[in-house]
Amino acid sequence: MLLHFFWNLIAFILALSILITVHEYGHFVAARFLKVKVERFSIGFGPVLWSWRDSNDTEYVISAVLFGGYVKLFNTRKKIASCDEERNQSFNCKRIWKKSIIVVSGPMFNFLFSIVLYTLVFMIGVPIYKPIIHSVIPNSIIAQSHVPSGVEIKSINNVLTRDWDAVRLEILNSIGKEKIIISATPINSTHIKTYTINLPCNWFNKPTNNKDPIITLGILPFNTHVLPILSGIQPDSAAQRAGLKIGDKIISIDDQLIHNWESFITIIKNNPEKTFKIIVERKNKILNFNLAPDKKHLVPSDKAEGVIGVFPQITCIPIKHHAIHQYGLHLSILEAFEKTWKLICLTTNTLFKLITGDVRVTHLSGPIAIAQGAGASAQSGVIYYLMFLSLISINLGIINLLPFPTLDGGHLFFFIIEKIKGKSISKETQSFGYIIGSIILTFMMCLAIFNDISRLW
Repeated sequence: MLLHFFWNLIAFILALSILITVHEYGHFVAARFLKVKVERFSIGFGPVLWSWRDSNDTEYVISAVLFGGYVKLFNTRKKIASCDEERNQSFNCKRIWKKSIIVVSGPMFNFLFSIVLYTLVFMIGVPIYKPIIHSVIPNSIIAQSHVPSGVEIKSINNVLTRDWDAVRLEILNSIGKEKIIISATPINSTHIKTYTINLPCNWFNKPTNNKDPIITLGILPFNTHVLPILSGIQPDSAAQRAGLKIGDKIISIDDQLIHNWESFITIIKNNPEKTFKIIVERKNKILNFNLAPDKKHLVPSDKAEGVIGVFPQITCIPIKHHAIHQYGLHLSILEAFEKTWKLICLTTNTLFKLITGDVRVTHLSGPIAIAQGAGASAQSGVIYYLMFLSLISINLGIINLLPFPTLDGGHLFFFIIEKIKGKSISKETQSFGYIIGSIILTFMMCLAIFNDISRLW
């Protein structure tokens, strides 16, 4: 557990440091190009761990607290500078359009960085799984629309879906809509059949929902390696005493749907000697059992975990369902542009749906979830870590464009008002805006951290 924590922490700090450096470098490059003096380029806050000053009198700093960074630009506080050279190098003496370019360059570099990362990913090769439905969860939204298992999803809402990521993207884009149209074909067939999926109101916001929208709809992909199906039961175990048998498929535990083996076994481990209501599928029949995990003491600690004495069914993904998408430089760049644009649209769309209530604020994720994602992606391999960095880079760019005074978008908002009014905004108004913006951002961060902690429990 401790090793897992440090792995997540290291992966998170590395990701954060890279993305902050890219973001601030965008401001730095734009400032240098527009002849604004950069006094300091800092990665992190607090005590300085390392510093260096170049020939342009710019100080480069790495500080102890790596959760942030900044570029300090030269400003003249007096309306009339002491000399023309100082005035020409001052940020606040530049025209509004130049200041806007400097401010917006940080988020733009985050988007460009995402394109660079995805270009590398597509050149190395992306492992994908064809969107073939392994099984359909009984009584789910998909089941009610009579979508069968064993078919390959070809498109959603007339958008081609060549892998599960594309399916997931289109499902997320359909949140708030009344229905989605799925076109699918049986394996090794060209006959396309169309299914209309009627979406219940707030289907994505149900408390018991899995965070994966594919599973939430009721689809179990063909990329599940460990299934919640019993392949072995130990003699005189909790499972045998409860009446479970080999071949039983776990449907739910205490009314919580089970979609994979990991979620089932986690509940069992965390609740020794607690009696659960288990629903299983056995030979197309639904059966109910009461299951109380035995308590197993862990050595050398005093902790205990629940065990029921069962083994899961492990499946291998058929080779025909797996492929690697690899392109040359030109096609990789085009694919990277398209992928980045789709993720920008998805993130913007999701933020809008948070405001309208189509997506609940409980879906907000904070630093703990990001750290877990960083660790999991890094453990999965370089390709997945690069894709994770790309996604977080896009999110960082979009969030910084929000019109909050403490963010880049807030500065742009002030510049727009200044342009409309024809004069600078008073220091009092700006200070009040910064206070309000800080309060809102602090509240959102606290909410995101609360959501992270809630998911841990």
